[in-house]
Amino acid sequence: MTGTAWLLRAVPEKPVESLVLALLVLAGLGFELVIHAYLGISIVYTHFFYLIIVLTGLWFGRRAVLLGLLFGGLHIVVTYLYIGTFPFDALLRATMFCIVALVIGTVVEEMTRYRRDLEKRNAQLQASENAFQTANRKLNLLSNITRHDIVNQLTILLGRVDMLADETTNAAMLAALEREREGIRTIQRLIAFTKDYQEIGVHAPQWQRLDAYPVTYLGSERLAGITLTVVLDDLEIYADPMLELICENLIDNSLRHGETVSWIRFSYDVSDSGLTILYEDDGVGVPAAEKERIFEKGVGKNTGFGLFLSREILAITGLSIRETGVHGQGARFEVVVPHEKYRFVGPARPAT
Repeated sequence: MTGTAWLLRAVPEKPVESLVLALLVLAGLGFELVIHAYLGISIVYTHFFYLIIVLTGLWFGRRAVLLGLLFGGLHIVVTYLYIGTFPFDALLRATMFCIVALVIGTVVEEMTRYRRDLEKRNAQLQASENAFQTANRKLNLLSNITRHDIVNQLTILLGRVDMLADETTNAAMLAALEREREGIRTIQRLIAFTKDYQEIGVHAPQWQRLDAYPVTYLGSERLAGITLTVVLDDLEIYADPMLELICENLIDNSLRHGETVSWIRFSYDVSDSGLTILYEDDGVGVPAAEKERIFEKGVGKNTGFGLFLSREILAITGLSIRETGVHGQGARFEVVVPHEKYRFVGPARPAT
């Protein structure tokens, strides 16, 4: 393929750029013939050639070298015809045309190649993500169906245990049936846990107003005799949509294990390192040896998954939770939020 054909091959690909380039080339030829050949001016006007060469390099890559050779060769010939001797300065200028064209064209082609590779990899990643989402939907569907069937069978089994308990007065038999009943309820709680855990990370994180969750407990029968205080102003945090479950787990933890709880408080503190959300009660608190273990899977008197789930949910967006209360004086949970993961959306200002 000839050099001209190599350059013209790009015309169908970029018709507008090709038309503009053709007009610029014609203008460049006119400058060379009129300004240089006719008027005898050999400087300044050649700067216009650099504009043409640079645009060609940006639009058509190393094809710009052809224009560098064209303008460089024409400039040498016209200069030779005008002065009658070999023009070394014109040769140097022509060489610079070609070097600039080669450098810009090579850089543009490499960038184009990298961009195409990136687009190809992105397409592959998108295809993998789509396949993963399809597989995930199928697994979730299978999990939901299986869980539904298991719950139904457990409900039937629990009903039969209750019927057997109504038909006997034998103390040993009733005790055995109660153990069976408790085993069934434990399985039900574990099944409920699998549903909650399945939902973690399924939906994209979002900004959520934090006080929207605890205020739903105000006046609740579950908190009868317990004072609930919520001082969260207009605070929003960026977290998994299951953030509400953390509030439920903390309050449930106080009700189940606090024993002497008379008040619960939600608040926050801002420092140079970020924001800390505080959850406190005046119950019996957590022994020092248990402060980290309570976040492990299966540790606890109920299902043992509540605080484990809470830590998993927060970790999705880089948040963390720890227990820092004093045993015998109450529980204190601290949720640490980085600067970029919280904001105040109303007139309220951070607490000092």
